[in-house]
Amino acid sequence: MVSVINVERTKAPLIFLSLLLVVLPQINLIGYVQPTITSKFIVFAYSCLVLVGGFIIMFSVSGLKAIQITKLDIFLFLLLGYITINRYFIQPNFGFSIRYMELLALGILYVVLRTFPIKSYIWLLLAIVISGIIQAIYGNLQLLGYYPSNHSGFKMTGSFFNPGPYAGFLAAVWPITLGMYLFKENIIAYIQPSIRSTSRISRKIIQYIFEYTPLLGLISIILVIPATRSRGAWLAVLVSSFILLEFKYHFIQGMFKKTYGVKRITLLLVTFIIFCSGLCGIYQFKKGSSDGRLFIWKVTAGIIKDFPVTGVGFDRFKAHYMDYQANYFKEHGETREALVADNTYYAFNEWLQFVSENGLVGAVLMVIVLFTLFKIQVVDKNKYIFLIAKATFLAIGAFAFVSYPMQILPIKVVLATLLALLGCLNMQVFNRFSFKKNHGPYSTWIFKTAFLLLGSIGIYKGIVYTKTLDKNFKKWQIASSIYKYGDYQGSIKEFENAYPMLKTDGDFLMNYGKSLIMNKNSEKALQILEEAKLYLNTTIIETALGDAYKDVRKYKRAELAYQHAYYMIPARFYPLYLQAKLYEQSGQIDKAKAMAKSILTKDIKVPSTAIKEIKAEMKMIVKNNNATAIPSEAKKSYQ
Repeated sequence: MVSVINVERTKAPLIFLSLLLVVLPQINLIGYVQPTITSKFIVFAYSCLVLVGGFIIMFSVSGLKAIQITKLDIFLFLLLGYITINRYFIQPNFGFSIRYMELLALGILYVVLRTFPIKSYIWLLLAIVISGIIQAIYGNLQLLGYYPSNHSGFKMTGSFFNPGPYAGFLAAVWPITLGMYLFKENIIAYIQPSIRSTSRISRKIIQYIFEYTPLLGLISIILVIPATRSRGAWLAVLVSSFILLEFKYHFIQGMFKKTYGVKRITLLLVTFIIFCSGLCGIYQFKKGSSDGRLFIWKVTAGIIKDFPVTGVGFDRFKAHYMDYQANYFKEHGETREALVADNTYYAFNEWLQFVSENGLVGAVLMVIVLFTLFKIQVVDKNKYIFLIAKATFLAIGAFAFVSYPMQILPIKVVLATLLALLGCLNMQVFNRFSFKKNHGPYSTWIFKTAFLLLGSIGIYKGIVYTKTLDKNFKKWQIASSIYKYGDYQGSIKEFENAYPMLKTDGDFLMNYGKSLIMNKNSEKALQILEEAKLYLNTTIIETALGDAYKDVRKYKRAELAYQHAYYMIPARFYPLYLQAKLYEQSGQIDKAKAMAKSILTKDIKVPSTAIKEIKAEMKMIVKNNNATAIPSEAKKSYQ
């Protein structure tokens, strides 16, 4: 956003940022809860604080020349401002959100990057390519069994939590890699003036680096991307590759120049058929998964219908979605869509999720940003970098139609870097504010002093907050580990210590509530789990609430919780099993037998030992000849 510093005076910021781009995707520190997410964020947060500190110092000691603000800068920060106002002042509940903190940190990164000269971005793009190579090699080693994956259901995840985001990151790196390889001569010629001062050997090494690193990236990524089985990543790779290859070789343009009339129409028709066939093939490849995403989009459309103007608030999709899914099945019954329903945190379509969270106001601002991006004009010598950036945006945008790249920090860091690059490439400056020493040296000194003071306070508070968050993520992880070993009291103690910081995090509250139930502290569990529902809702929370209400003999509320859990995912047996046991415990034998019979005749989605055991227990309930009357004490509890 600002251009006030000649960053070429020092290589330190460029080296630091290059290292960050290489290292961040590889971070996966096991001492944190959800380490593939939280540990990356903690490292990124500390890095942004370092960047801000360096930026403030360099700003204070540099000669202040001008602040340049482009249209892109203004629209991006209008969007950020709207998201903030909507989240904290318009919506009733906002909750704890790593995504929002990442958004603020990315804004800081964008501002710092906007001070960099365009030539510096060549090195940053190279750092992204190197990061992709490391991830591709890591994924291959996981496939070969040399390293464990981060998900029990998949052999390859890289340093992410499943193959989806891993493939998405590689798909985001792919167009940068391909572009740098296709236009390597132009890129080398572009950076040569800045490396003339180095020795001949150094220049040769740099030349080889820019020639062969992208080639290594292409080979390593193309070897691993098919094994991810991510259709969204495949689509992103194909779209970006088509654009870059067409710009380089003009094969489509050449074909159209050579064809006229019927031949041209036939060519267009064949191209359209191939495209549609490809989409059908992608759909059929994993039809169950495709149907599941189509169903999620249908339910998400209901959220948009109910909250059309401002949405439900940034990062609030997960607080609303499962309730809408439950209402859908409650209204339509156990349709075929129930077979593909599951607990859902994301819409698997970032464009749809963005509208559901930020409404039409946010959608309009996003359209303005996108329009501004693709209307940017650049000089001829920068068109190759510009094309690489646009192809990468299209790759991430294509992936975003069927997945959740905006939940993945390394992808967002790549996006922020490219946004800053496009901001620097933009020739059309919206406005310029000049500060000259001969027009007020004292005002300049006062401005710099105030900036240094406020910046220092901000950095100090940021460090304190990040350190506290760091400790509490570790406490949460300790609590979860202790819980697995059956030490529920010890687990609760750790949860209590982290509660003041994470009391509005739905996942944290869900884990805390489960610990309380296992320790027979159901009254406290009810409080925690009801709080959790404000920020997240899943079948886990609903069944836990049912268990807690059952323990305190509030049987009607327990029944409602179990029923809600069932409607969320009707194909599951467990909520119905818990409901049958509730009826049995509360003395409603007729209801228990009726529920047991429905379980015994229920279709099985995925056979398992647990379902066999449930059905065996239901047979015992059906054979039970106990009286059907509800005991008076249970009857009072049920009201």
